[in-house]
Amino acid sequence: MLVAAVDTATLNLSCALVELSPDALPRVVAATSERAAVAGPGSGHGARLPQALIDLLAANGRTLADVDGWAAGIGPGSFTGLRIGLATLKGLAYAQRRPIAGASSLAAMALAAVPAAGAGAILVPLLDAKKGEVYAGFYRAAPGGVEQVQPEAALTPDALAERARSLFAATGAAPLVCGEGYDAFAAKLDGQVARLEGAVATPSAAAVAVLASPRLLGVAFDPQRLFALEPHYVRLSEAEVKFPHGLGPGADQRP
Repeated sequence: MLVAAVDTATLNLSCALVELSPDALPRVVAATSERAAVAGPGSGHGARLPQALIDLLAANGRTLADVDGWAAGIGPGSFTGLRIGLATLKGLAYAQRRPIAGASSLAAMALAAVPAAGAGAILVPLLDAKKGEVYAGFYRAAPGGVEQVQPEAALTPDALAERARSLFAATGAAPLVCGEGYDAFAAKLDGQVARLEGAVATPSAAAVAVLASPRLLGVAFDPQRLFALEPHYVRLSEAEVKFPHGLGPGADQRP
């Protein structure tokens, strides 16, 4: 089964082609990663998708018709980036009647960090959530993948450090942080948490495909599952914060 995967949780556009089989480990056929410009004409993931996937397929002698399933990183991360990536893949999956599944972008980072951390390690992948916070995931390296030990959250650096200390007290293992979220708050986090050197900085589409594989192998196209697939934002959008009861005619205008 050929799965095409994308993660757009950050400015990094990660695309991958992964072969899945019930009788063998996932095999990465090809993967690309490119950094989107922050601003300007033709910038952003919307300017590169779906062409980036088409180019990756063509470079490996494939076309969209050869894709048997789709895997999307669902965040947390950039609200706009996540919507672009998920909308692109949902549109392709719907048009071709192929199954689609999502996986946490933070879990994908944790999975990619397992080789550098070792079995049983507590992994805390971080992405910059802006507004003085990081998106943090909490995973343990387990046989064949990772398992969540606490819910993902948007935390201040101080709250993250306190969470790391609590995890150490509970498990006896010092949590290892990784990702570009650390870089955004290095001055505050240095000495407060243990950094996993040489680990991934952003989510990997190949890891997203591996995490999504149980919901793709042997699964038929299901439009209801496709429509129900949404980004995992973790925190409320700016509009939801400012207008918790909605706007317009019929909206609840309670303070």
